[in-house]
Amino acid sequence: MSLLNKILCVIAVCSLFGCSPRNIAFSTNNFTTQSFYQALPLILNKDLRIDSVSIYEATFEEKPYEGYYVIDYSEVNSKNDNNILHYKNFKGYYQRLYLLKLVTYPRDSVTIYFSLKYNAFDQCIGFGPSYIGTMDENRKLVFFNAELYSRKKNKIYSLKKSRLPLALYMNASELVPGNTINIDKMIVEKSFEIGNNVVIDIPRIFHDSAALKFDYVETRKIN
Repeated sequence: MSLLNKILCVIAVCSLFGCSPRNIAFSTNNFTTQSFYQALPLILNKDLRIDSVSIYEATFEEKPYEGYYVIDYSEVNSKNDNNILHYKNFKGYYQRLYLLKLVTYPRDSVTIYFSLKYNAFDQCIGFGPSYIGTMDENRKLVFFNAELYSRKKNKIYSLKKSRLPLALYMNASELVPGNTINIDKMIVEKSFEIGNNVVIDIPRIFHDSAALKFDYVETRKIN
């Protein structure tokens, strides 16, 4: 699957790349362990210490909606109520997307995109694509230059670098540290040739200006 297709899968949220229907003993507590980030100095080629992590989260839920006079099901932002039908109680698959802003010494702007998929019983069943890059708060921009994957060894999860090339920009219409990061545009850059760079307009695709809005959850110390 191409890089563009993987990113569109995350944005369309109709399927999750690399996910299989099995329960995974993974929780967000892994975000606060040193072992989870143990490969980062090598990946970034920097000698840094991670002190804490600021967690931003967006949740997508499978919901019934009205589509051209028929009932269809799709995963949309949990706060989106456009065309959603509430005629019965329904809980399906859902996924949580995270932006992890690391507080490091020496100070840097390391940011990780990470996603998890859950079934209707709140069991984690898979990972989505994960990326590492930097956040520029002044320009309201997050740039990812490497893809990551999750590795489990001796019951310990950690992030490793993929060999696949990556250049992904996330432009934010709103980026307020400790509050909200609202992504309104994504640019996939493959080369300088015309036609190889793709712009994904989030509000136009989802008809929702806050379709990819991350809310601040908390800042946790790394153990």
